[in-house]
Amino acid sequence: MLVCLLAVAACSGDDEDDAPFTDQGGSLEVPDCGYTLVTRLGADLPRMAGDKIGTDPTPRLLHLGLSGDPRTSMVAQWRTVDEETRAGSIRYGVGADLSPAQLTETVEGIHFGYSSTGSEIYRVHQAHLCELAPGTTYSYQVGTDGHYSPVYSFHTAPDVEANPDTESIFGFVGDSRGGYDIWAQMVAQLQSRTPDLILFSGDAVTIGLTQYEWETFLEVGEPLFATTPIVITNGNHEANAVNFYSQFAMPGDQENFGLTYGFARVFVANDSPEDPSALTVSIPTAMDADFTDHADARWKLLMHHRPMWSSGSRHGSNMLLQDAWGPIVDKHHVDLVLNGHEHQFEISKPLANKVVQTTNATGTVYVVAGGAGADLYGFNAAGFWSDYIEESHTAAILRVRRDQLTMEPFRSDGTTVANGFTKTKP
Repeated sequence: MLVCLLAVAACSGDDEDDAPFTDQGGSLEVPDCGYTLVTRLGADLPRMAGDKIGTDPTPRLLHLGLSGDPRTSMVAQWRTVDEETRAGSIRYGVGADLSPAQLTETVEGIHFGYSSTGSEIYRVHQAHLCELAPGTTYSYQVGTDGHYSPVYSFHTAPDVEANPDTESIFGFVGDSRGGYDIWAQMVAQLQSRTPDLILFSGDAVTIGLTQYEWETFLEVGEPLFATTPIVITNGNHEANAVNFYSQFAMPGDQENFGLTYGFARVFVANDSPEDPSALTVSIPTAMDADFTDHADARWKLLMHHRPMWSSGSRHGSNMLLQDAWGPIVDKHHVDLVLNGHEHQFEISKPLANKVVQTTNATGTVYVVAGGAGADLYGFNAAGFWSDYIEESHTAAILRVRRDQLTMEPFRSDGTTVANGFTKTKP
């Protein structure tokens, strides 16, 4: 929701440390990145970092995100213990496990506030790194003089033309809300599998406007998110809250967008939009256009929250999405559709035109893994489309190579779910 259409200087204001908070949103062209940071209703104008340092500017809730090309960019986002600090930057260098003295490059941060209550203002800091080298490891830390975070490392997405034998690893998980003890176990399991990217299918919290839940989710996830960028979709419990859109850096409008990572094209869709008519008009149109523009992608993935196909007893299959989005999935031969919402694990047989196929070479496989911590749901007798279902806290690892895509589901205790997925393309 872009509400400021003026020139950048007028739109973003200046870097005055005590500029009054406005909840009308705004935009700022991010230096050297070629894209614009947009904040929404309920959030302040984004501004370049100022000089003010509050009572305790220690960085916390550090996590990585993507707003630009994953091969050449990365976004670090954090908050400070106090809410008054306006200063902030990122220091970085090429290589893993560097010392602070070796972090010789610096980029100034961006800050803005947001409020879900109309009274208390929460302030976030972002640092956007662009013009990075593909497939390269960097060390970094964020903060201000005397108050920097520990040093972490991340790596950019590979250039598959230069490295055609590369493998990208995605962690797929969703629905942690209220179960942050299980979420902590899942974070540890994901860390041990060293993913390059986290795909989170929504419902991180129970109520999107409740800030303390976001604090818990991000605090528990920080060991993973400080080294691995997260791409997250709006779930029905996020409810399009300003807290959600303010705390994650994502491409485009942060609701319906595509990104290429390695050999995979991933389209992320908001199936709980503020305007329900978008489900049948603008969203499938955007999805169709994105997959059309990337028709040569080796692998096509779709991630959203509510499953089109589900044997779950709480929600079941979403017939509206089957009718509105299913034809787009079939048209573009999407390989995997990733969902949460139902708190269990289910994998479908390959489907095309709502008919089970004899092989996944001619059909799409739909996966539900809404088991990151929320209370488990029961399920009905497996539908004709269902290949396997179990009631457990689960996540999955996706391995994406040029000629093969595999999915390895696992439970929160680390045990393997036998029914995974493998698809090859010569």
